[in-house]
Amino acid sequence: MSKQMGGTVEGGQVISLTQRSAWRREYEMRAGERAVGWLRWRPGRRAFAQAEGRGIGPIELATRRRRVVAARVGGAEPLATVDRERGGPVIRAEGHALRWEKTARGNHWAMRDQSGTLLAVAAFHGLLRSSVQISVERTMPEETVVLLCLVGGYLALSELQYKADLAAATAAAAASAG
Repeated sequence: MSKQMGGTVEGGQVISLTQRSAWRREYEMRAGERAVGWLRWRPGRRAFAQAEGRGIGPIELATRRRRVVAARVGGAEPLATVDRERGGPVIRAEGHALRWEKTARGNHWAMRDQSGTLLAVAAFHGLLRSSVQISVERTMPEETVVLLCLVGGYLALSELQYKADLAAATAAAAASAG
């Protein structure tokens, strides 16, 4: 990443997940001009994605029973989990518990710990493509940032897809009723 020193990412860095094709749910993760990973859903698989990030290698993200698990491919031990708890989702990664909170109208979230915001996440859905912009708020190790960005991207893009599916179902129901 352009503002790194010895494997760290400084606050103020922006990381983006951008959809490569309008026909596939494949996203490239970039920090400035440099690719740092990717996130991809297989066709027809809403609750399962594959990803790879600089420093963490290939991982799988899966939603099961209101819980998201991110683990290395073939690995039994999760790298991160997201559990729905009272007060909102909690992300557990690298020994830390972070809150996933809605911060504004629309598709804006933040990952926060007891000291404040770590990442600010904004997701956008255009006519054919979607994207996520993630702002790093505090200096952290690069591997941690990449993992949290993949988990945050998965959560934000899953929410966008849910809203798009709901809108399509509503439009179909309205069209068949009229």
